[in-house]
Amino acid sequence: MTAPAGIVVFVGQPIDRPGAGPGSFPPDLEAPLRRTLTRRITDLGTVIGYSSAAAGADILFGEELLALGGELNLVLPCHRDDFVGQYVDPAGAAWRERFEALCAGARSVVIGCEEKLLGDPLLLRFNNQLLQGMARLRGDALGIPPHLLLAWSPGETPRPGSPADAMDQWPEMARLSIIDLDDLRLEAGLPSAPRRRPDDRAADALDDLSLDVSPRAIRAILFADMASYTQMADEEVPLLYDFLAEAGQRVAAISEPPMLVETWGDAVHAVTERAHHLADWTMALTRAVAEIDVKAFGLRRRPQFRMALHVGPVFVGIQPLTGRGTVFGHHISRTARIEPIVAPGAVCASAPFVAALRAEMDERADAARQAGRPYVPRYAVRYLGHKTLPKQFGTEELYQLIDPEMPGPVMEPEHAAGLGRMAPPDRSTLTVAGRPDDADVLTRRLEAFMRIHHLPPQAEHAILIALDELVANTISHGFGGVAQPRLTVSIAYTPDRQVRLELVDNGVPFDPLTAPPPDLESDVDTRPIGGLGVHLVRELTDEMRYERIDGRNRTTLIKCLEPDSDPHALP
Repeated sequence: MTAPAGIVVFVGQPIDRPGAGPGSFPPDLEAPLRRTLTRRITDLGTVIGYSSAAAGADILFGEELLALGGELNLVLPCHRDDFVGQYVDPAGAAWRERFEALCAGARSVVIGCEEKLLGDPLLLRFNNQLLQGMARLRGDALGIPPHLLLAWSPGETPRPGSPADAMDQWPEMARLSIIDLDDLRLEAGLPSAPRRRPDDRAADALDDLSLDVSPRAIRAILFADMASYTQMADEEVPLLYDFLAEAGQRVAAISEPPMLVETWGDAVHAVTERAHHLADWTMALTRAVAEIDVKAFGLRRRPQFRMALHVGPVFVGIQPLTGRGTVFGHHISRTARIEPIVAPGAVCASAPFVAALRAEMDERADAARQAGRPYVPRYAVRYLGHKTLPKQFGTEELYQLIDPEMPGPVMEPEHAAGLGRMAPPDRSTLTVAGRPDDADVLTRRLEAFMRIHHLPPQAEHAILIALDELVANTISHGFGGVAQPRLTVSIAYTPDRQVRLELVDNGVPFDPLTAPPPDLESDVDTRPIGGLGVHLVRELTDEMRYERIDGRNRTTLIKCLEPDSDPHALP
């Protein structure tokens, strides 16, 4: 059995569109895939999921994760209306309703890029990168590495944004699981997927190439501005340029230059293909500016840049007045809007930049492992929360990028409560039909919840035993004569360091608090049968409550954690 993953990134095959001919995911495959997803989510111990929401496997995954009491985070590659029009509505009105319900139940719905797709698959590939990066950041905060789960047909052309594309970007094969839709069709007794001829795949590849001849590209972007520039006397400006020339030489000696660098006045604009490359160049510039002797250049005060980093799709072209290569578009302007709110001497980055950087660092770590080399991540980040950007650019989720080897200013989040976005969900609820095999599903779900909270093993063991006793008793004896048994189990971790377990069922009335204490003194052969289970539950927990409300039994167990075992205590 696979070790509990806790956090899962999911990328799945879209359902075949009506009237488009047979494909990899016919509607008849929906029910078998739903059952398989339920098993995989349970077996992986999935508490937190990241996925997109196209009609098909994506929506099925989200629905099943929510039904199993998990937390869902959706990431869409483009403007919501554009996404729905291209990836939801063509499958039918029912899928649109399911999409809206999924968004309503999700913990977060993030738009990777507010622009329209414009027929460009680049944003779909970028969305897979964001999914992975966001899950990795969450995993860093919780101490749990994410797992990639795919539902796809190996015979499909590996288009940008597809499950195959996601797998190509995922370096850790040990944390990868695949649901093969072709195998699932055979198991369900459905006809095999139509075989694609080599010339069909070649045509698909040509289609993809024609789409890739796009003026847009995903780029890492820097905007920097000198905080003290307006306070300089005019005669200092030439001295400043000499100072920056020295800084440029130092940066060139230790960092590969960006593909584009522009300066005007006190501003610096740079662009690279990879986030890690731009982070290296930015930190090298920050270090050089911080270490050069300003007095040697006749400056009265040390220059300090405000550095802003972002990643997004940009248009690549030729500047019409200069004839030089350039990039332009919404994300260039957005990076420029981040810069004014950065503290002097600090480097701040948007969530897309940090997600891309985090994924690239894992690529480097995996390459080092395969080569037998040690790897130490170069950068750390500090979450700052959602910041309001100037000039009506809305808000941006920002981080401070930190090089542990280089001291610098520390920016504080505006609202400490915002840090809770990285915390695990504080509650999980699951309803089952009261079948004997549901006991194992409930146990796995609670086990995953407690592990992602890093509860002490003793507390986890006690809660699981108590759950097993009450669930077994309810399923075996509580549903006699009940037409549609229902058992709902909720677990919550509270701020006062308590774990609360609540069981609600529509079975026959049973108050465990009225059960007589077991006879522990008599000989085993003469001792009355029964009573030990409830006694064990009481011994393993700190408090037990019962009430009968609206024809349902409600039993609440409370387990108090010791202060020094608080999984969320600050060091």
